[in-house]
Amino acid sequence: MSESMNVAAKKIADEMVQNAEKLKVIPSTLSNGTCVIDCGVNAKGSIKGGELFTKVCLGGICDVGISIPGDLSDIMAMPAVKVKTDFPALTTLGSQKAGWKININGYYAIGSGPGQTHKFKDSEIYKITNYVEESDIAVITLEADTLPNEDIAQYIADECDVKTENLTILVAPTASLVGSIQISGRALETGIYKMHEILDFDITKITYAAGITPITPVDPDSLKAMGKTNDAIIFGGRAYYYIEPAEGENLEELATNLPSSASEKYGQSFIELFEEAGRDFYKMPKDIFAPAQIIVNDMVTGQMFHTGYIDLERLKESFEVKEIINKK
Repeated sequence: MSESMNVAAKKIADEMVQNAEKLKVIPSTLSNGTCVIDCGVNAKGSIKGGELFTKVCLGGICDVGISIPGDLSDIMAMPAVKVKTDFPALTTLGSQKAGWKININGYYAIGSGPGQTHKFKDSEIYKITNYVEESDIAVITLEADTLPNEDIAQYIADECDVKTENLTILVAPTASLVGSIQISGRALETGIYKMHEILDFDITKITYAAGITPITPVDPDSLKAMGKTNDAIIFGGRAYYYIEPAEGENLEELATNLPSSASEKYGQSFIELFEEAGRDFYKMPKDIFAPAQIIVNDMVTGQMFHTGYIDLERLKESFEVKEIINKK
Protein backbone atom coordinates (compact mmCIF):
# COMPACT_ATOMS: atom_id res chain seq x y z
CA MET A 1 0.00 0.00 0.00
CA SER A 2 1.49 3.32 -1.06
CA GLU A 3 -0.39 5.75 1.22
CA SER A 4 1.09 6.47 4.63
CA MET A 5 -1.32 5.69 7.46
CA ASN A 6 0.09 8.58 9.48
CA VAL A 7 -0.53 10.98 6.61
CA ALA A 8 -4.08 9.66 6.16
CA ALA A 9 -4.74 9.92 9.91
CA LYS A 10 -3.27 13.43 10.07
CA LYS A 11 -5.79 14.61 7.46
CA ILE A 12 -8.61 13.36 9.69
CA ALA A 13 -7.06 14.97 12.78
CA ASP A 14 -6.75 18.27 10.91
CA GLU A 15 -10.44 18.01 9.97
CA MET A 16 -11.26 17.55 13.66
CA VAL A 17 -9.29 20.68 14.56
CA GLN A 18 -11.02 22.71 11.86
CA ASN A 19 -14.46 21.54 13.04
CA ALA A 20 -13.68 21.47 16.75
CA GLU A 21 -16.77 23.37 17.90
CA LYS A 22 -19.13 21.21 15.87
CA LEU A 23 -17.42 18.02 17.06
CA LYS A 24 -17.25 19.25 20.68
CA VAL A 25 -13.52 18.57 20.92
CA ILE A 26 -10.82 20.90 22.25
CA PRO A 27 -7.60 21.16 20.23
CA SER A 28 -4.51 22.82 21.65
CA THR A 29 -0.85 23.19 20.80
CA LEU A 30 1.77 22.49 23.45
CA SER A 31 4.76 24.79 23.78
CA ASN A 32 6.89 22.23 21.91
CA GLY A 33 4.54 22.29 18.92
CA THR A 34 2.67 19.03 19.53
CA CYS A 35 -1.03 19.14 18.65
CA VAL A 36 -3.27 17.63 21.33
CA ILE A 37 -6.96 17.02 20.62
CA ASP A 38 -9.06 16.51 23.74
CA CYS A 39 -11.97 14.28 22.78
CA GLY A 40 -13.35 13.56 26.23
CA VAL A 41 -11.16 14.65 29.14
CA ASN A 42 -12.45 18.21 29.44
CA ALA A 43 -14.29 18.17 26.13
CA LYS A 44 -17.77 16.71 25.75
CA GLY A 45 -16.94 14.87 22.55
CA SER A 46 -19.56 13.81 20.01
CA ILE A 47 -20.83 10.88 18.00
CA LYS A 48 -19.11 12.16 14.86
CA GLY A 49 -15.98 12.81 16.89
CA GLY A 50 -16.02 9.18 18.02
CA GLU A 51 -16.39 8.05 14.44
CA LEU A 52 -13.37 10.10 13.35
CA PHE A 53 -11.32 9.06 16.40
CA THR A 54 -11.98 5.40 15.51
CA LYS A 55 -10.94 6.03 11.93
CA VAL A 56 -7.66 7.56 13.14
CA CYS A 57 -7.07 4.49 15.32
CA LEU A 58 -7.38 2.39 12.14
CA GLY A 59 -4.80 4.45 10.28
CA GLY A 60 -7.31 6.46 8.26
CA ILE A 61 -7.55 3.86 5.48
CA CYS A 62 -10.96 2.38 6.30
CA ASP A 63 -14.63 3.26 6.56
CA VAL A 64 -16.24 3.94 9.94
CA GLY A 65 -19.89 4.82 10.48
CA ILE A 66 -22.56 4.95 13.15
CA SER A 67 -25.98 3.42 12.65
CA ILE A 68 -28.95 1.80 14.35
CA PRO A 69 -29.31 -1.73 12.97
CA GLY A 70 -32.73 -2.19 11.43
CA ASP A 71 -32.75 -5.99 11.42
CA LEU A 72 -32.31 -6.54 15.15
CA SER A 73 -34.61 -5.91 18.06
CA ASP A 74 -34.34 -5.30 21.77
CA ILE A 75 -31.10 -3.85 23.14
CA MET A 76 -29.19 -4.30 19.87
CA ALA A 77 -31.42 -1.72 18.21
CA MET A 78 -29.16 0.93 19.71
CA PRO A 79 -26.45 3.00 18.04
CA ALA A 80 -23.65 0.80 16.75
CA VAL A 81 -20.19 1.30 15.24
CA LYS A 82 -19.63 -0.07 11.75
CA VAL A 83 -16.09 -0.68 10.49
CA LYS A 84 -15.11 -1.78 6.99
CA THR A 85 -11.58 -2.28 5.72
CA ASP A 86 -9.87 -3.61 2.61
CA PHE A 87 -6.59 -3.92 4.54
CA PRO A 88 -7.71 -5.97 7.57
CA ALA A 89 -4.40 -7.15 8.99
CA LEU A 90 -2.62 -3.82 8.57
CA THR A 91 -5.34 -1.47 9.81
CA THR A 92 -6.16 -3.56 12.89
CA LEU A 93 -2.92 -5.09 14.16
CA GLY A 94 -0.70 -2.52 12.48
CA SER A 95 -2.54 0.55 13.79
CA GLN A 96 -5.70 0.02 15.85
CA LYS A 97 -4.19 -2.52 18.23
CA ALA A 98 -3.66 -1.01 21.67
CA GLY A 99 -0.06 -2.11 21.63
CA TRP A 100 1.64 0.79 23.35
CA LYS A 101 1.43 0.86 27.14
CA ILE A 102 2.64 4.30 28.23
CA ASN A 103 3.57 4.63 31.89
CA ILE A 104 6.04 7.44 32.48
CA ASN A 105 6.41 10.16 35.10
CA GLY A 106 3.10 9.18 36.67
CA TYR A 107 1.23 9.44 33.38
CA TYR A 108 -0.58 6.30 32.25
CA ALA A 109 -2.21 5.73 28.87
CA ILE A 110 -2.85 3.00 26.32
CA GLY A 111 -1.69 4.01 22.87
CA SER A 112 -3.15 3.08 19.50
CA GLY A 113 -2.99 4.53 16.04
CA PRO A 114 -0.52 4.71 13.16
CA GLY A 115 2.20 6.34 15.24
CA GLN A 116 2.99 2.76 16.22
CA THR A 117 4.41 2.21 12.74
CA HIS A 118 7.37 4.31 13.90
CA LYS A 119 7.62 2.98 17.46
CA PHE A 120 7.34 -0.70 16.44
CA LYS A 121 8.69 -0.45 12.91
CA ASP A 122 10.43 -3.84 13.18
CA SER A 123 7.26 -5.62 14.26
CA GLU A 124 6.24 -8.77 12.41
CA ILE A 125 2.93 -7.24 11.30
CA TYR A 126 4.65 -4.73 9.02
CA LYS A 127 6.84 -7.46 7.53
CA ILE A 128 3.97 -9.77 6.64
CA THR A 129 1.88 -6.91 5.23
CA ASN A 130 4.87 -5.38 3.42
CA TYR A 131 4.20 -2.00 4.98
CA VAL A 132 6.94 0.59 5.35
CA GLU A 133 6.21 3.92 7.02
CA GLU A 134 8.11 6.63 5.20
CA SER A 135 6.53 9.79 6.61
CA ASP A 136 8.16 12.01 9.23
CA ILE A 137 4.89 12.59 11.13
CA ALA A 138 3.19 10.53 13.82
CA VAL A 139 -0.44 10.37 14.93
CA ILE A 140 -1.26 8.55 18.15
CA THR A 141 -4.52 8.01 20.03
CA LEU A 142 -4.50 7.65 23.80
CA GLU A 143 -7.04 6.00 26.06
CA ALA A 144 -6.31 8.13 29.13
CA ASP A 145 -8.06 10.10 31.86
CA THR A 146 -5.76 13.13 31.61
CA LEU A 147 -4.09 15.10 28.84
CA PRO A 148 -0.36 14.72 28.14
CA ASN A 149 2.05 17.57 28.86
CA GLU A 150 5.22 18.58 27.03
CA ASP A 151 7.32 15.89 28.73
CA ILE A 152 4.95 13.11 27.67
CA ALA A 153 4.73 14.49 24.15
CA GLN A 154 8.53 14.63 23.99
CA TYR A 155 8.74 11.00 25.13
CA ILE A 156 6.24 9.87 22.47
CA ALA A 157 7.97 11.89 19.76
CA ASP A 158 11.36 10.45 20.73
CA GLU A 159 10.01 6.89 20.68
CA CYS A 160 8.55 7.55 17.23
CA ASP A 161 11.73 9.34 16.08
CA VAL A 162 9.81 12.41 14.91
CA LYS A 163 9.93 16.06 15.88
CA THR A 164 7.43 17.15 18.52
CA GLU A 165 5.88 19.62 16.07
CA ASN A 166 5.17 16.66 13.76
CA LEU A 167 3.27 14.77 16.46
CA THR A 168 -0.50 14.76 16.89
CA ILE A 169 -2.12 13.18 19.96
CA LEU A 170 -5.83 12.46 20.31
CA VAL A 171 -7.10 11.65 23.83
CA ALA A 172 -10.33 10.05 25.02
CA PRO A 173 -11.00 8.42 28.42
CA THR A 174 -12.75 5.05 28.56
CA ALA A 175 -15.54 6.80 30.51
CA SER A 176 -16.52 9.13 27.66
CA LEU A 177 -18.72 9.01 24.58
CA VAL A 178 -15.75 8.96 22.20
CA GLY A 179 -14.08 6.32 24.36
CA SER A 180 -17.19 4.12 24.20
CA ILE A 181 -17.36 4.46 20.43
CA GLN A 182 -13.72 3.78 19.67
CA ILE A 183 -13.59 0.67 21.87
CA SER A 184 -16.80 -0.72 20.37
CA GLY A 185 -15.07 -0.20 17.02
CA ARG A 186 -12.52 -2.91 17.85
CA ALA A 187 -14.55 -6.06 17.09
CA LEU A 188 -12.63 -6.78 13.88
CA GLU A 189 -9.32 -6.20 15.64
CA THR A 190 -10.05 -8.71 18.41
CA GLY A 191 -10.97 -11.43 15.92
CA ILE A 192 -7.89 -10.85 13.78
CA TYR A 193 -5.68 -10.75 16.87
CA LYS A 194 -7.11 -14.12 17.97
CA MET A 195 -6.50 -15.59 14.51
CA HIS A 196 -2.90 -14.41 14.54
CA GLU A 197 -1.79 -14.90 18.15
CA ILE A 198 -3.86 -17.89 19.29
CA LEU A 199 -5.10 -19.82 16.26
CA ASP A 200 -1.87 -19.37 14.25
CA PHE A 201 -3.71 -18.41 11.08
CA ASP A 202 -2.13 -16.48 8.22
CA ILE A 203 -4.01 -13.18 8.56
CA THR A 204 -2.71 -11.91 5.22
CA LYS A 205 -5.29 -14.28 3.70
CA ILE A 206 -8.07 -12.02 5.03
CA THR A 207 -8.94 -9.92 2.01
CA TYR A 208 -11.80 -7.81 3.36
CA ALA A 209 -13.49 -7.44 6.73
CA ALA A 210 -16.49 -5.68 8.24
CA GLY A 211 -17.85 -5.49 11.76
CA ILE A 212 -20.57 -3.92 13.86
CA THR A 213 -20.87 -3.54 17.64
CA PRO A 214 -23.32 -1.65 19.85
CA ILE A 215 -21.95 1.54 21.35
CA THR A 216 -21.54 1.04 25.06
CA PRO A 217 -23.62 3.25 27.38
CA VAL A 218 -21.33 5.92 28.84
CA ASP A 219 -20.48 5.22 32.47
CA PRO A 220 -18.62 7.84 34.55
CA ASP A 221 -16.95 5.08 36.57
CA SER A 222 -13.76 4.20 34.64
CA LEU A 223 -13.61 0.61 35.88
CA LYS A 224 -17.25 -0.09 35.04
CA ALA A 225 -16.79 1.67 31.69
CA MET A 226 -13.87 -0.64 30.87
CA GLY A 227 -16.02 -3.65 31.69
CA LYS A 228 -18.97 -2.51 29.61
CA THR A 229 -16.90 -1.58 26.55
CA ASN A 230 -15.23 -4.98 26.46
CA ASP A 231 -18.49 -6.83 27.11
CA ALA A 232 -20.00 -5.00 24.14
CA ILE A 233 -17.62 -6.88 21.85
CA ILE A 234 -17.56 -10.20 23.73
CA PHE A 235 -21.36 -10.48 23.95
CA GLY A 236 -22.55 -8.17 21.16
CA GLY A 237 -19.88 -7.74 18.48
CA ARG A 238 -20.33 -9.16 14.98
CA ALA A 239 -17.53 -9.61 12.46
CA TYR A 240 -17.46 -10.66 8.80
CA TYR A 241 -14.20 -11.96 7.32
CA TYR A 242 -13.68 -12.62 3.61
CA ILE A 243 -10.78 -15.04 3.32
CA GLU A 244 -8.79 -16.57 0.46
CA PRO A 245 -7.34 -19.69 2.16
CA ALA A 246 -4.33 -21.64 1.03
CA GLU A 247 -5.00 -24.59 -1.27
CA GLY A 248 -6.78 -27.36 0.58
CA GLU A 249 -7.22 -25.30 3.75
CA ASN A 250 -10.62 -25.67 5.42
CA LEU A 251 -11.88 -22.60 7.25
CA GLU A 252 -14.53 -24.44 9.27
CA GLU A 253 -12.14 -25.14 12.16
CA LEU A 254 -10.98 -21.51 12.19
CA ALA A 255 -14.55 -20.25 12.33
CA THR A 256 -15.50 -22.74 15.05
CA ASN A 257 -12.72 -21.56 17.37
CA LEU A 258 -12.99 -17.85 16.62
CA PRO A 259 -15.97 -16.38 18.53
CA SER A 260 -15.72 -15.41 22.19
CA SER A 261 -18.08 -18.26 23.12
CA ALA A 262 -15.36 -20.74 22.08
CA SER A 263 -13.38 -19.74 25.18
CA GLU A 264 -13.65 -21.88 28.31
CA LYS A 265 -14.05 -18.64 30.26
CA TYR A 266 -17.06 -17.50 28.24
CA GLY A 267 -20.03 -16.43 30.35
CA GLN A 268 -18.17 -14.35 32.87
CA SER A 269 -18.21 -10.59 32.49
CA PHE A 270 -15.04 -8.69 31.71
CA ILE A 271 -14.97 -7.26 35.23
CA GLU A 272 -15.20 -10.73 36.79
CA LEU A 273 -12.30 -11.95 34.66
CA PHE A 274 -10.37 -8.75 35.34
CA GLU A 275 -10.69 -9.26 39.10
CA GLU A 276 -9.61 -12.91 38.77
CA ALA A 277 -6.48 -11.69 36.96
CA GLY A 278 -5.61 -9.35 39.84
CA ARG A 279 -6.73 -6.35 37.77
CA ASP A 280 -3.89 -7.00 35.34
CA PHE A 281 -5.29 -6.76 31.81
CA TYR A 282 -2.32 -8.65 30.39
CA LYS A 283 -2.95 -11.69 32.64
CA MET A 284 -6.52 -12.18 31.42
CA PRO A 285 -7.43 -15.14 29.14
CA LYS A 286 -6.61 -13.93 25.63
CA ASP A 287 -9.07 -16.15 23.81
CA ILE A 288 -12.09 -14.43 25.37
CA PHE A 289 -11.32 -11.23 23.45
CA ALA A 290 -13.19 -11.88 20.22
CA PRO A 291 -16.48 -10.91 18.58
CA ALA A 292 -19.62 -12.67 19.80
CA GLN A 293 -20.71 -13.68 16.33
CA ILE A 294 -18.55 -14.55 13.32
CA ILE A 295 -19.21 -15.07 9.63
CA VAL A 296 -16.33 -16.39 7.53
CA ASN A 297 -16.62 -16.41 3.74
CA ASP A 298 -14.30 -18.84 1.97
CA MET A 299 -13.68 -16.94 -1.25
CA VAL A 300 -12.18 -20.00 -2.96
CA THR A 301 -15.02 -22.47 -2.39
CA GLY A 302 -17.82 -19.97 -1.82
CA GLN A 303 -18.69 -21.58 1.51
CA MET A 304 -19.82 -19.46 4.43
CA PHE A 305 -19.40 -20.42 8.09
CA HIS A 306 -21.58 -18.78 10.75
CA THR A 307 -20.55 -19.27 14.38
CA GLY A 308 -21.19 -17.71 17.77
CA TYR A 309 -24.22 -15.70 18.85
CA ILE A 310 -25.35 -12.38 20.29
CA ASP A 311 -25.95 -12.79 24.02
CA LEU A 312 -28.68 -10.23 24.76
CA GLU A 313 -29.17 -11.24 28.37
CA ARG A 314 -25.52 -10.84 29.30
CA LEU A 315 -25.40 -7.53 27.43
CA LYS A 316 -28.39 -6.28 29.40
CA GLU A 317 -26.76 -7.32 32.65
CA SER A 318 -23.46 -5.65 31.75
CA PHE A 319 -25.12 -2.48 30.48
CA GLU A 320 -27.33 -2.32 33.59
CA VAL A 321 -30.49 -2.11 31.53
CA LYS A 322 -33.69 -1.25 33.41
CA GLU A 323 -36.61 -2.02 31.16
CA ILE A 324 -39.71 0.15 31.47
CA ILE A 325 -42.70 -1.13 29.58
CA ASN A 326 -45.67 1.18 29.21
CA LYS A 327 -48.77 -0.54 27.91
CA LYS A 328 -52.24 0.92 27.79
